[in-house]
Amino acid sequence: MIRSINPNETTCAGGTVSFEAEVTGAKTEFVIAWADKERQFLDNSEHYSLSENNTVLTITNALEPDAGIYFAFVKYVFEDSFASSTVFELEVHGI
Repeated sequence: MIRSINPNETTCAGGTVSFEAEVTGAKTEFVIAWADKERQFLDNSEHYSLSENNTVLTITNALEPDAGIYFAFVKYVFEDSFASSTVFELEVHGI
């Protein structure tokens, strides 16, 4: 099961925020994947960074179009589909 540590974050435009997910009760190896409100999977970039184990998503220089829902999915290595997901919400205020 995956759960959100800090499901709601607010920042001003240009700010940096982080979301953290925790996997509990895993009996096998797993990976965490992050997606934005359009369900596009996120990778490390100038704007998004993932911690080494993908439990933390950091959004740098957040802008109003970045506001909305983000998803963290857990997938067990030996399964074909995602086992569970959790939702995070970002609110970005103009300067």
